[in-house]
Amino acid sequence: MRLVPFALTLGAIVWVAGCSESGPTRYRVSGEVKFNGTPIPYGEILFTPDGAKQNSGPQGIAIIHDGRYDTSAAEGKGIAGGPTVVRVTGLSKQAGTLLCEYEYTVDLPRSDTTHDKDLPASAAPKKAGTTPEI
Repeated sequence: MRLVPFALTLGAIVWVAGCSESGPTRYRVSGEVKFNGTPIPYGEILFTPDGAKQNSGPQGIAIIHDGRYDTSAAEGKGIAGGPTVVRVTGLSKQAGTLLCEYEYTVDLPRSDTTHDKDLPASAAPKKAGTTPEI
């Protein structure tokens, strides 16, 4: 009989701990990212809620390895979902030369999802000394 109060107290503690929020909900996004049809060897993909479209929440990031990324990987974090600004930085290898940089907007679901993207040739870095087109 002495165990009943102890068990009830322990059950209440577990229930309260399980109901507490540890922060905003984050969703997993993974996929493939290419530059002009070729998988990006290494890089970073950053997901930022689009404030211009009244979206807010946590920013997500993932490292690109051999054209693949996953925000649930050890170095990544999940995303908020909804209207999102995505910024991709592609490198030839870790600490290598810049292959591409590209930013675009997309409406991602508020659930785990996959998102593939093939960046256009215009994502290549601009050469120094060139005059921008007007």
